[in-house]
Amino acid sequence: MVLQQDSAREKVLEKIGDAEKLLAQCDSLSVCPGKSKLQRKIQAEIKFLRKLWKTPEGIKEEHLRCTNLAYLSAVVTCSLAVTGLVDVLKPFSLPEIDAECERQRRCADRTVVDVVANHGAAWIKVVARNPEALLTSSLGDGEYGRRTILDQLQDMVECAGCHPHLYKAPEVKVWTVLPVCKPLREIIQAVGAEVLNHEDVLSACDEETPEAAAEDSEASADDCAENFIALKLHEVPKDAVLNLDVSTMIACASALTNGRCHFRFRENVLTEQAESERRNPVRPALDELFADRKLVCCQSAYDDFSTIVKVMAGPCETEAAHRLFERLEVVPDLPSERAAGLALRGKIRKRSKIIFGTGDRLKAVTVTANSGFLRAAKAQGADFVAFVHESRALTEAKEVNATPI
Repeated sequence: MVLQQDSAREKVLEKIGDAEKLLAQCDSLSVCPGKSKLQRKIQAEIKFLRKLWKTPEGIKEEHLRCTNLAYLSAVVTCSLAVTGLVDVLKPFSLPEIDAECERQRRCADRTVVDVVANHGAAWIKVVARNPEALLTSSLGDGEYGRRTILDQLQDMVECAGCHPHLYKAPEVKVWTVLPVCKPLREIIQAVGAEVLNHEDVLSACDEETPEAAAEDSEASADDCAENFIALKLHEVPKDAVLNLDVSTMIACASALTNGRCHFRFRENVLTEQAESERRNPVRPALDELFADRKLVCCQSAYDDFSTIVKVMAGPCETEAAHRLFERLEVVPDLPSERAAGLALRGKIRKRSKIIFGTGDRLKAVTVTANSGFLRAAKAQGADFVAFVHESRALTEAKEVNATPI
């Protein structure tokens, strides 16, 4: 139905105003790869509405009903409310399947998750449609050939199993603007998803500690820039096994992290590490991380670190290394298949593949200063569960030529 021109332009202007407010709300989102994609989608809606406003004689009721603003508004609202936002509108690849299953799936080879939350442990499907209409289509009364929310959720559940977070499949949740009736809730739960309402998200958000929120705020831009996701201290599970990289063992033994960072060294890199240690000590975070957790390292890491200590460590650093050895369980080199499959180039070295791959096989959190490997592995499509700290070198033997400050 064509609307009267004055009424039509007024409604379009109202929609444009809503869209511009929504675009402004996006500025409050933490930095993530999908943020710009979300902003572009809102800008496209504004462009469409402005084009409509210039031709009021052709504006129809369905033009205003068929915009994506309600859905985009729900995505923004959910993203601002959740705890531990990682990304929005993030695509994930679905596993390869045979032709028969492909026909049954009736979809592309990937699924787009509206909101990735809880630091990666939750995938949220945002729904702005009327729940009654969703129930009708889910019961088979919808438009022929149109994918229902159940089709989409089944794909998400299947896909989540192929993209584990901390070695577990992310939980698939449905966030709805309006309350969901019991029959639809039961149908959604039957495919392995959970229904969230706006109030559920807000109450979950209230449970986040101020410290965790502050760490998220400070680290969000860095996470995006690094192009890989490392765990923050509060995200490491209490029962996690920690797999120590050689870089971490060196940091634990270093004189810099054991109270001897007030030097200016001849080597610029060591002076920079000393300055960084005075500003941001590595040891307190590692001590908190190691407390009440099992520490392991693979045989290659142990052998390499032992050699480094023999050749380069001073007496105090050697003693610190031996204290660390007392806590460590040395395990055989047994890298996972995906680590073994990484191509050796750039920052992907044989030793790193063994260390990170063994941690992956053990379902452990690898503690490391080697962010270069994580970034390079990510570029090859492999994400490893890791806690990353700043690098520290063995410096005790260099103190004789250094200037105390």
